[in-house]
Amino acid sequence: MPWICPKCFRQFKHKISDHSCVKIDVRTHFIGKQPNVKAIYNKLIKEVHKFGYVNVSPVKGSILLKNVSTFMGIRISKRWVSIDFFLPIESIEFPIYKAMRYSKKKVVHFVQLEKPKEVDKQLLHWLKVSYDTCGKK
Repeated sequence: MPWICPKCFRQFKHKISDHSCVKIDVRTHFIGKQPNVKAIYNKLIKEVHKFGYVNVSPVKGSILLKNVSTFMGIRISKRWVSIDFFLPIESIEFPIYKAMRYSKKKVVHFVQLEKPKEVDKQLLHWLKVSYDTCGKK
């Protein structure tokens, strides 16, 4: 059973206290950013919603995507979008520029996107694996 913070009403897999209750509108992440950034975000969101239930949780500094737990983080900069996601094994295949062990069963991977066309089949496959990996109870 998920835990819902009584202050911000965000949903979490486990009862935790280490989060920010600051409410952010997703649109604020795009103020002053180049148009390609919003186009990349829109394509990512459109594609990951095809996986099934996705909770989009904008927080200060990032936008978190969750099913049972967070499977992807999105960080918006002026000219690009940085994403991180989880795979059960480490991959150093391009365009992944960094991977780090997160837990016994998860490795977090980092990708930087500068154009919507970079949201390709390979990236979507990884995101689906992350979605499935983080969706296990």
